[in-house]
Amino acid sequence: MDSLLQWLEVPLDSWLACAAVLLLGAFVQRATGFGLAVVGAPLLLMIEPRLVPVILVLFGFTVSLIMVRRYWHEVRLREIGVALIGRLPGNGLGIWLLLAAPMVVLEKLIAAIVLFAVLVTVCRFELPVNRFTLFVAGILSGVFGTVAAIGGPPIVLLMHGFSPDRMRGNLAAFFVLTSLLTLLTLALAGQISVWHFKLALTFLPAVLLGNALADTIAHRLDKQLLQRLSLGLCTLAALGLLL
Repeated sequence: MDSLLQWLEVPLDSWLACAAVLLLGAFVQRATGFGLAVVGAPLLLMIEPRLVPVILVLFGFTVSLIMVRRYWHEVRLREIGVALIGRLPGNGLGIWLLLAAPMVVLEKLIAAIVLFAVLVTVCRFELPVNRFTLFVAGILSGVFGTVAAIGGPPIVLLMHGFSPDRMRGNLAAFFVLTSLLTLLTLALAGQISVWHFKLALTFLPAVLLGNALADTIAHRLDKQLLQRLSLGLCTLAALGLLL
């Protein structure tokens, strides 16, 4: 194990902490529809900043792919198509920020994105759903998703009127497509290396375990309580980045 971690250039305590964060994030996302990046981004940034955003995007794609298979019958591409178009300029702006902004600025920006995600989840604003709002949400999702792998909140903001399964299915389909686009953007900008994929393979069991645990026991838990606890943890981590 020690030789493996030396090869991966990650201390054992950091690796274990990151694996626990990813397990928790996968559990929350599978149970509530989204949360892997919202839970993971601020915590991983404190433990091992090199993992953000690439590792989160990779596992966001993995978990969303698992979810979209289950909720495929709920997916309506016409409802997310305009938002997908908005992701293109959003990803461009996001990669510019990722390359140009110093780490201290990125930390504050990621903290603000996490707090925005918490606000969207708690307040449930009712906004009109039309081509304009979907396009703007797509742009914001592109910026947030490229910088911090948290592309969901702007889209969730427009889906509060959907049934839980319909929201999960459409979000999962949106994340599958946009994660691929974000990975391509990051690769073209030279932000992805073989090291990220090697490390991701070692974390894969933790992510799959979190997903499997949610499948097994999440229906027995109070989802509102689970969501409040995860949002509280996200808020504390984000405030820690701001201080």
